[in-house]
Amino acid sequence: MKLRLAIPTLLCLALLCGILLPATTSSAEAGESEFTVVALSINGIFPELGAPSFLINATTYVPLYYFSMALGADYVTQHNGTATVSAPGLRIYATAGDSFLSANGRYLHVPHLCREINGLIYVPVRPLAYAFGAGIVWNTYATTVSVVQLGDPIKHGDYFYCETDVFWMSRIISAEARGEPFIGQIAVGNVVMNRVASDMYPDTVHGVIFDRRHGIQFTPAHSGAINRTPYRANIIAAKLALEGANVIGDSLFFSSRRITCWASRNRPFNTRIGNHNFFD
Repeated sequence: MKLRLAIPTLLCLALLCGILLPATTSSAEAGESEFTVVALSINGIFPELGAPSFLINATTYVPLYYFSMALGADYVTQHNGTATVSAPGLRIYATAGDSFLSANGRYLHVPHLCREINGLIYVPVRPLAYAFGAGIVWNTYATTVSVVQLGDPIKHGDYFYCETDVFWMSRIISAEARGEPFIGQIAVGNVVMNRVASDMYPDTVHGVIFDRRHGIQFTPAHSGAINRTPYRANIIAAKLALEGANVIGDSLFFSSRRITCWASRNRPFNTRIGNHNFFD
């Protein structure tokens, strides 16, 4: 049954003061080898979930099955490392080893990967709570996460994503980074989104990709390579970038690491991912 208990005073104050945050990031700190047990409360109580929650890589991981059932899921199944959650107005898929989970056709970033621990799929609490329409409060001193149901489940991808943005973003990622690591594909999408947000470039995905005010910016947009059908991974990377997943910060430029270009001579180097160098 769905837990519907009163929110304690502490969480009410958190809501009023703006401390209750969307489920998108984590501020805890721990090493990869450390599996620190985290106390988890849901809607004001500490349920017996049947499996502990852990702090891994500065991220609180929760057992998908028990967490989802506590938040009102109808059922959760797991087969070959993939878990499926069915809840009122919500369908979630999570696969061990993936750097994302899917919720109502949307893709939410999991930088340290979905995991299988003791036979159960574990995912970070923030994107999972976000999918359920919940918020969380992290208490560093008590090593406690408090989850509060705030509203309806995540809006479906059919109504969230702009079809035109997904179309062109997935194609420029395909053309520029088809053979790159998945994180490198997201990074190319990040460059596009950083330019959309910058006053120096057009304010749409299409406008940025086809921009020629200072010369051709993305060669595939004018060579015809952008018209190739993208792979599924390219589409997922595009949607992650459109969701706000960012793996390269404020970078506005990238190029092959084998090429000396204007950006490599004039802009600060940020990082290298696969065969691409990124510059701020």
